[in-house]
Amino acid sequence: MPSFSPITIDSLEAWQFAYTIDDGHSAGTIVRATITQKTDPANAEAQAVAVLKCVIAVIDSQNNVKIDAAGDSMDTVYVTTKTLTTDSGQTVSVVDEAADLVSDCIVEVANRLAVHSSIAAMAIPSG
Repeated sequence: MPSFSPITIDSLEAWQFAYTIDDGHSAGTIVRATITQKTDPANAEAQAVAVLKCVIAVIDSQNNVKIDAAGDSMDTVYVTTKTLTTDSGQTVSVVDEAADLVSDCIVEVANRLAVHSSIAAMAIPSG
């Protein structure tokens, strides 16, 4: 499983987090995770529900979105959601779940970037 480390980028907004992928084919790649959430509160008759959305972008150290070799913006290289529910009358705590979601997303992106790198290397004719 690829490892990654948090980094500080001054221009990040609330619920945006930046990480450097530490190893593998994607080592040194900087990714930005943006978490958004929608929460419906619980009442006596219904469960509380929160939907977390994580969007991963590949960026540089200045928080500028990178462009891939095909000329496409890398602002949404991976998007996933996670739905959280609780019993009626309880609240939904999203902080721990958001951290787990970000971690899962970054690992998936590192693996996907490694595959794309391998495919691109095979497509280059030798000679």
